[in-house]
Amino acid sequence: MSFSEEQFTSKLNALDETQESIVNASKWLLTQYKEVDQIAHCWKRFVIRPSINTRRKFLAIYLANDVIQQAKHKRVGDFGTAFGKIMPEVLSEVYPELNQEMRRKVKRVVDIWKQRQVFSEPVIEMVYSKLREPSKGASRIEEAPSAKIAPELRQLASIFDQLTKSQGGISSTKTKFDSSLEALDPNSAVYSENYKTVQRIGQVAKDALQKSMVNRQQAIKELQKLLDFQNEQASQDQFMVGEIDEVLAAKDPQNSNPNGSLEAAMMPTYEETDESDSDAEKSDIEEQGKKRLPSTAGIENDNFKRQKSIISDAGAENLETIEAELYEPTPAEVAANSPVTVTSSIQDLLSKLAN
Repeated sequence: MSFSEEQFTSKLNALDETQESIVNASKWLLTQYKEVDQIAHCWKRFVIRPSINTRRKFLAIYLANDVIQQAKHKRVGDFGTAFGKIMPEVLSEVYPELNQEMRRKVKRVVDIWKQRQVFSEPVIEMVYSKLREPSKGASRIEEAPSAKIAPELRQLASIFDQLTKSQGGISSTKTKFDSSLEALDPNSAVYSENYKTVQRIGQVAKDALQKSMVNRQQAIKELQKLLDFQNEQASQDQFMVGEIDEVLAAKDPQNSNPNGSLEAAMMPTYEETDESDSDAEKSDIEEQGKKRLPSTAGIENDNFKRQKSIISDAGAENLETIEAELYEPTPAEVAANSPVTVTSSIQDLLSKLAN
């Protein structure tokens, strides 16, 4: 079977911390010993790729260690020479990215390489020199403490950490399931037993995937909470911007009345009325009232003439008595102001003069 870079990349992505995972991938690589140079360069491209997380790069170094030592012990291929050419360059890129615990373990692997003379002395010296000279950017990454993560992001970071750790096991189990399913032979005498084995492997893969799905749903909820919170904060920020603009506009010295706009906005508004129209309406009402009242001007003139004639005939001796009684109207006379009331008064006066 010819070497497949896609298949090798799949195996690198499926690695986990178990010895079984590392050994199985190492055995497969040993069967591809004729393509050792291609294997080494494919491994290098994978490990230095920025999109690959540090845990996966760390496991790839463990795989390289196992395949190099197994190849030397079994005298299969020339893996030591092929990986020795690229190892110093790869470690110079990867080692600074690793956390403190991973660095300690890689340093231990390099010590084993030196003890067992896996690589030549010049290669080992170059590797050690790369371990002592981490890049400045990587140092900043290592020194960034997790405590500086915002409180709102800690739960989300924990969930993503679990997802990252579980992906290796999921990929490994799925690969194992695919391999066992491919090897399942319906014509085999133990087909039923083999099928049960494949079924158990499939159930393990399903359980791992179900757990991953739960974590992803939780991550979605946490992300939605963060999104809702940020939208709310953005609305509040926008409101405060408008509030600041309004206050500044009200206090602007170019405004003739800096407080006028605010006061005008707070005062209620009414419909304006036309005073001339009101006066006209009032005049119309008064005029209509006058038209409704009966005219008494003619009656008053006739009564005055009659009274004057009676006074002339009565004589001077009764003048004072007549004037007193004549110009002392009763309230009923003033209110009524009617012809019937005036006539009654004249009759009373004539009766007095006759006596």
